[in-house]
Amino acid sequence: MKKRLNGAVTVLFSFVLVLLLSLVLVSVESARQQAAAAVLQTEVSLAMDSLAGQYYTPLFDRYGIYGIYGEDAKKSLEAYLKGSVNPLADLPEDYSGDRSSGYGFAFSGTEINISKQLHMLDLDGDLVRNQMISAGAVNGAEDLVEELLETLGILKEQETGMLLFEEKAKSEEKLTAMDLLIMKLITALDGIPTNYGGIVCDQDGKVKPERYFAKTLVAFEPTRQSVAVDSFAMFMYLLPEYNNLLTLTELLREDREDYEENRSGEEQTDWRFAERDTIRSMLDRTIKKNEETISILSQLILLQEELKPLLSEYREKLEEADGMLSDEWKEALGESIDTMQKYAGKNDFYDFRAMRLRVEKNRDILKNVRNCFEEYAESTTENWREKLERTEEEAKKLSFEGLTIHYTGMRKSMSVKESLWNGFKNILLQGLTSGILDSDGMSVKKMTAWQLPSNTFGLDAFDLFDLSFDNIGGVGETNFWKAIKEFRFSEIASLLRQGAEALTEKVLLAGYVKTTFPDYMTEIVNEEENVLDYQIEYILFGKKSDPENLRRAAASILGIRFLLNVIHTFTNPIKKNQAMTTAIEIFGDSFPFLIKACTYIILFTWALQNTRLEAAEILKGKRVPFLVTTSSFQVSYDEILSMSKEKRMERAEQYEDAKGVAPGYGTYLTLFLLLFRERNIVFRSMDLMQEQICRSDNPDFRMADCLCGLAVSVRARLPGKYTGIPMIGPGEYDGCTVEATGTFLY
Repeated sequence: MKKRLNGAVTVLFSFVLVLLLSLVLVSVESARQQAAAAVLQTEVSLAMDSLAGQYYTPLFDRYGIYGIYGEDAKKSLEAYLKGSVNPLADLPEDYSGDRSSGYGFAFSGTEINISKQLHMLDLDGDLVRNQMISAGAVNGAEDLVEELLETLGILKEQETGMLLFEEKAKSEEKLTAMDLLIMKLITALDGIPTNYGGIVCDQDGKVKPERYFAKTLVAFEPTRQSVAVDSFAMFMYLLPEYNNLLTLTELLREDREDYEENRSGEEQTDWRFAERDTIRSMLDRTIKKNEETISILSQLILLQEELKPLLSEYREKLEEADGMLSDEWKEALGESIDTMQKYAGKNDFYDFRAMRLRVEKNRDILKNVRNCFEEYAESTTENWREKLERTEEEAKKLSFEGLTIHYTGMRKSMSVKESLWNGFKNILLQGLTSGILDSDGMSVKKMTAWQLPSNTFGLDAFDLFDLSFDNIGGVGETNFWKAIKEFRFSEIASLLRQGAEALTEKVLLAGYVKTTFPDYMTEIVNEEENVLDYQIEYILFGKKSDPENLRRAAASILGIRFLLNVIHTFTNPIKKNQAMTTAIEIFGDSFPFLIKACTYIILFTWALQNTRLEAAEILKGKRVPFLVTTSSFQVSYDEILSMSKEKRMERAEQYEDAKGVAPGYGTYLTLFLLLFRERNIVFRSMDLMQEQICRSDNPDFRMADCLCGLAVSVRARLPGKYTGIPMIGPGEYDGCTVEATGTFLY
């Protein structure tokens, strides 16, 4: 018999209802957790935006650069999040209302972790650089772009010629060094006094040879062709200095035989001859001169080997660029190739290897002669005649074939005042910028701070066109071509080859600097507020005082103007003929390249004088034509050595602005900003920002402490709202941890 149970269905449905209710509540709690994560993320983003809004106003108002300074990021975020993540947290203690207001997303136990902080100086200053570029775009760089387009266009037209000119300078530097060594070779080989200008004679035109040289001793009758420098005058000067070993040994033989006939037995081991010591001394000193000659020839061979690939590469580049060069460029770049080939040993014109081999043989022969002579000198027996004959036979092996140097020019010894080349040197060595800058009214402000942003890096000065002639000497010196080569024309070409995007960023960066900082030409209303008056010059050159930076700017303008003036003087046929005529009049018939070097020195100095006049005009605020032409070239040939500072400054004051492409001082600064390293520009700009704010707002301000990027993670506890759920148990579930992240980057 079955027993009926009352309420079974009700219990069943109660259990089902509880399960359904648990499912619903768990789903609601899960959805609540997902929504809480989104709410927390929103709150963190708002807090980060609020923190980012606390930018340092002096830095932004004055320079347009965002940065947080003097803020404790973690405490600030805690304050911003406190009320938003838990609205009940700020209720007063005596609040008697309902503390469970029904707000479903009240968090507790909020933890803030800063995972990354970026400061102004981080990432090599790229964060500030990007802000400067953005600010430059906002401020507008249209005027700068328009100003530079014509200048860059002209540079582009001259790019090929300038790069080839640089390649040519590399080769001609070797040739100039070879000329100097050849001058030394003439002295070591033939005893003829020389200096960098040629053979030196006294005021009466006479040459005084050295007593000992590599050809001092001969074993044959000396002739002009076989012994001396290939000049009859030089041969006549040298003739008294030659010493024929056979003549000396014959005298020695006669004296010895006379001695042998007249000596007594007691004097048999005690004989001496003055001729013996004389010959010994001659042999020793001549051997040393041969060693010196070998050393010089070895250096010449090394230079010759270095020249050959340079010349070959230069010829190839010149042929490749044939269609891109004007006739003037072709003439200037190709005129000395034949001379270069001679110096490289074409057609055995300078066969230094054969010369060294001959001198080495002569040195070895002289050593054998000396050994034989020592055997003779020590001999007290009757076989002394045989040993003396052996000495003479060794001496007859001497030969000077192939050791003739073709040189006929002479230069008189002159006092410093009389020397034209010393006049040129004085121009080069005097203060270049002192002749173009007017010290009246120049700012003398100096930066005294040491804890600057740029001190965090070893920023090197990058004076692309800075001129320095401290080591320039006379005609033919290697330093002359070194000075030209170091203008680094390739830096301009590198700028011109940059892509549009990179060049645009450079222009915008330059635009920011130009519109934010004053320069030498800027009229300053309140000078007392500025830490430096010539701030763009500081950004470029990094010196601590206004005068130093201005002088560097002036020297750089001199450099770029000199580049253009050299191009003109070296390619203008009239000026080249005038210079060459003067060089030939002074030095006579000489080495082909030595005459060329003399001509270059005159053209070099002429270009420098015109450059200084143009630079003085530019620093007076005048606009000078960018390209140097015959009509725009201002210094006459007679003024090369005679233009004084007073005359230069007077002409600069009277100069009227040129029309067309005629950049002023500001345009050159902009060009330098485009060419100089961006990191230097950014960090030195921060130097000025820091020092200006320290002076006017906060003496403790440091750019290094400015925060411009932050990354945080936030963990918060979300209490369980539906605790004590059936089937789970009271107090078993106490909420979950919710995470959110936040970042900002200026």
